[in-house]
Amino acid sequence: MTRLRKKKNISARMRACSAYWFEVPIMNRGSWRQACGMPENTPLYLELGCGKGRFAIETARRNPEICFIALEKEESVILAAIETACEEGLTNLFFLCADVVLLKNYFATDEVDRIYINFCDPWSRKNKPKRRLTYREYLETYKLLLKPDGDIHFKTDDRLLFEFSLAEFEIAGLGIRNVTEDLHASRWNEDNIRTEFEDKFAGQGIAIRRAEAFKRWLL
Repeated sequence: MTRLRKKKNISARMRACSAYWFEVPIMNRGSWRQACGMPENTPLYLELGCGKGRFAIETARRNPEICFIALEKEESVILAAIETACEEGLTNLFFLCADVVLLKNYFATDEVDRIYINFCDPWSRKNKPKRRLTYREYLETYKLLLKPDGDIHFKTDDRLLFEFSLAEFEIAGLGIRNVTEDLHASRWNEDNIRTEFEDKFAGQGIAIRRAEAFKRWLL
């Protein structure tokens, strides 16, 4: 396993961009739009595991009318994304350095319009499916936080994780739509925003899989 290279002066660099991340996110529970300085009717999108932030940054650029919250557990990883957002002066993108397991502490019921899960750890080597971000217990949390018409957008290069996730969506009572086994050859590719991992895997000839999950009773 490759170790993350320790960045220098992380604390000082994070403080320099303090307007773009929330040190105590629990304070914003139920009032994220207000905390981000956006109208109450603004769509709120949340990315879980944003990495270096390419997807979050480009999504925020293309959609100034949304409020985008990008979450990443590793401070040394999310720092690059925060600094880019700060340098560009983006006004609709903010960050959390936090663990997904604590989501219910940070977001209220029916507060989020959309959740993105892009290329999460498949946990295939250690065979720990309960750690996968598409495991049923995580999905129950997402369902609680999502608005009645909210949805989950999921992408992965891992075929087994994709099959596992589709099954978990059904177990969690979610509907499934817009499924593709080869995103870059599909009709959804035109509007697709690639992540760093997506470019890497696609460059190796690996097909990218995508699906959307939503609350089934909307049908």
